[in-house]
Amino acid sequence: MAQRLSRRGVTGSDIAEALRGKRPAWTEIDLDALAGNARLIRNRAGGMRRLLAVVKADAYGHGAVAVSRCLLDEKTEMLGVAIPEEGLELRRSGINAPVVVLGAADPSQIPQMVASSLIPTAYSGPFLGSILDCGHTAGRPVPFHLKIDTGMGRLGLQPGEVGRALDLLARWPDAATLEGVLTTLSCSDDPADPHTTAQMKLFGAMVEKIRAAGHEPRFVHAANSGGVIDHPASCLDTVRPGIMLYGLHPSSRSTRLPLEPVLSLKTRVMLAKRVPAGTHLGYGHAFTTTRPSLIGTLGAGYADGLSRRIWDRGHVLVRGARAPYVGRISMDHAMVDLSDIPGAAEGDEAVLLGRQGAMEIGADQLAAWEETIPYEVLCRIGARVHRLHIKDGSVQIG
Repeated sequence: MAQRLSRRGVTGSDIAEALRGKRPAWTEIDLDALAGNARLIRNRAGGMRRLLAVVKADAYGHGAVAVSRCLLDEKTEMLGVAIPEEGLELRRSGINAPVVVLGAADPSQIPQMVASSLIPTAYSGPFLGSILDCGHTAGRPVPFHLKIDTGMGRLGLQPGEVGRALDLLARWPDAATLEGVLTTLSCSDDPADPHTTAQMKLFGAMVEKIRAAGHEPRFVHAANSGGVIDHPASCLDTVRPGIMLYGLHPSSRSTRLPLEPVLSLKTRVMLAKRVPAGTHLGYGHAFTTTRPSLIGTLGAGYADGLSRRIWDRGHVLVRGARAPYVGRISMDHAMVDLSDIPGAAEGDEAVLLGRQGAMEIGADQLAAWEETIPYEVLCRIGARVHRLHIKDGSVQIG
């Protein structure tokens, strides 16, 4: 089997050694590319702004612990997760940096968050009350971020509720510290959508109201990836990028930046067999060969992140050429037509997402085949797919 260079000087034999004794379905996660994207984001937002890097959903499928460590090496000031369990995983791994729980949580989880130095987000009046109860019981103020709903409609206090929240904080001044204020931009992936400007105007008014009440939040953040890329007015003292850290743009409308994709998804041809014309393939016999064919069975299926939708429209890369899917994707395997690829054989690397030679299947392309968005493509990669983290010419599995 030919030794092809992988990422950053890591060879095919290095990958094979890392996977020795393991199922050949893996991602290659280029931490050098991740670090480069983080530097680009900081430059785009303005070097003095703080970076709150979103590593929720296992860092969008990239491996939250390894990604977080890499980003902290790049002087990232804070990490953002969606749920307390994600923050606790970081703590168990020895990561002690500030971690903000950006999403909804059950009030019963607040004491554990506080005990683990996770920063909760007050996204409703009752949840704020629970934070204050926890701080009062503990006898020390709980640092938290306050979320304002300026038009996303998902989480956050309505503007009309902010006054009541400030009154509540005034009655319990020693129970909590308003450390940050945030909102979520709902249309920032469209540079021309006026809603972002309207959201920022409303958010600015709410922040001024909070400051007028005597609070001085250290972190004020609204800019997600779309904000960083196309709405510089949303880049306040802190920015909160997600998808662009991993080398992807929020939408096709976003201004193109030289972001570098971080993740590739790969497997191997586990079996290659010649079949005659008229052979039925896969569940339901959805595909029938029209010629003598060389059919390759791959070591990954829909339990690993592939979608059943793509069998009649997508392809993988084998030996630098396109190999179209044939037959419905099954849970553990997929089949491709290798007939037009000279020398294709068992053991060949098959790229499901990423680059091989001069060819590439981007997350945008895979998302189009699957009729979804790149975010889902990345987050859906299954836990039984091995994560190989590559940095400075070395590879680690985990």
